[in-house]
Amino acid sequence: MIHTLHEDEPTSQTSWLQEFWLDFRRRFISLLSYQFRAFTTSLALSIVVNKATKQPSKYLTKEELDVLMTKYDIKRLEMYCNNLVDYHLIMDLLPNIARLYFLNQMGDIHLSAAQSAILLGLGLQHKTVDTLATELDLPSSQLLGLFNRSMRRVVQFLVSIMEKSVEEMLKPISNTSDQLNPTKQSIQQELEEAAKELKKKQDKELEKLKKENLSQYTIKGSEEEWGRALSKGSQSLISVKSGEKRPLPPEEESFDKE
Repeated sequence: MIHTLHEDEPTSQTSWLQEFWLDFRRRFISLLSYQFRAFTTSLALSIVVNKATKQPSKYLTKEELDVLMTKYDIKRLEMYCNNLVDYHLIMDLLPNIARLYFLNQMGDIHLSAAQSAILLGLGLQHKTVDTLATELDLPSSQLLGLFNRSMRRVVQFLVSIMEKSVEEMLKPISNTSDQLNPTKQSIQQELEEAAKELKKKQDKELEKLKKENLSQYTIKGSEEEWGRALSKGSQSLISVKSGEKRPLPPEEESFDKE
């Protein structure tokens, strides 16, 4: 067993022993499907899970998830969790899922010792369900039940990553719509101002017409005169006395004065 010596001054950097352990665990997980496949699941699990070393959990990003799985892979996992398909349909996804879990890249997901052993045996050591059932002394139905519950937690975690990614994508759109609201208000104000300007212009035109002399356009004659003119039949020209003298031309006006 390797231990670091006591240090009086704590350092903020990760110790060399922790770095050594993390590198060993990563390589050991990759080799579990080879010669280390002969290890019992309980022994392999005790090596992978080191409670003496605390490592902060890392949350998988959407970009990293897209490299490992497609949306159709996650759909298959959901179908298995809903008991719509057999576990054989998701066996190809278990190596990546198990590797993410044992490398602490699935956030705060916690599995029991039995569920962790099943995930390690199926995903990393590539053992069959019957072999694991014999090794763990569990009926196959109970083993698959524990495995199904662990996959449900995994699916919830993966779906939450996708949902957060969608929320991040919608934030700029939401901010843009908020910025457009003042524009909509200004357009309404512009319409109101245009209506006020048009009303003022119409009022000015009306006042201008009132000041002009429109007496020349008035219809002369009384009702009695119009009645006699209209009763004459189908005349195309109707004449009514206006009661006013027609102004004389300048020549005639000067002649009358003489």
